[in-house]
Amino acid sequence: MVFFQCMAALLSPVDRRRGGIKWGHVSYTVLMFSLATVYTTTNLNVQSVSFIDNREFPGVEGMLPPGPLGYLWFNSGMLCTVPNLMFLLNNWLADGLMVGSLSDVIQLSNPSSSSSTDATWFIP
Repeated sequence: MVFFQCMAALLSPVDRRRGGIKWGHVSYTVLMFSLATVYTTTNLNVQSVSFIDNREFPGVEGMLPPGPLGYLWFNSGMLCTVPNLMFLLNNWLADGLMVGSLSDVIQLSNPSSSSSTDATWFIP
């Protein structure tokens, strides 16, 4: 729901006085939503494979517990690579969005004003 609200706000014709549609923001939002969707679906698939398909995993005595947790630990390199990568990429993009917005705020602030209330703030 948040994705669709963001897209509606980015594509809304109400606030066009700053220019047209910011396609960079639109594509950034779509990319972040896509990465979050891939993360969620692959993570749910890993949980399904571990807890439904391999609930009777025998384990390795003294090394791995029996059951789904042992199966998940045994195959964590193969099963969890894509969800972990999507999580890291999405967090990297979110951090980049925050740092990019902060740099826009700093560049657009009024350096001659004596108080911070007189600064012009950039709202993406």
